Amino acid sequence: MTTAKWGTPGTQGSNIAGTTLDSLGNGSTSAFITYDNSSLLDMQASVLVNLGSITPGTGGAITLRTFSSQGSDVPDNSGSAGGGETYVAYLASGTGAKVVVFPMVRLYPESMRFCITNNAGVALAASGNSLKVRTYPESM
Repeated sequence: MTTAKWGTPGTQGSNIAGTTLDSLGNGSTSAFITYDNSSLLDMQASVLVNLGSITPGTGGAITLRTFSSQGSDVPDNSGSAGGGETYVAYLASGTGAKVVVFPMVRLYPESMRFCITNNAGVALAASGNSLKVRTYPESM
């Protein structure tokens, strides 16, 4: 009988958001951020979002949405209206940089699109924001 276990996690990737999250307004959804899983074929990942210094409102949060694409066919960026798989993280109160880790994000075996919806109660910082992916493979 074969036992499935976690494989050795991948290394943390570089910032794939570029400046996409910079100054993202409250209630707004970012443009798509592309993550290509068509070679690695990992099934899950941890997605790290670093936010520059902000002071979130009470109950402030960000939402990560993931979308599958097929070849050159990419879904509409309907992040603020729904769609995609949704992961919500509430932000710590107080002024300062914020670190959010979305564990166990499901990946698809193709090029994917991520977007972030800002419900922090304030615009995101003008700099210091990033989105990084660390994959989790399986071992048999």
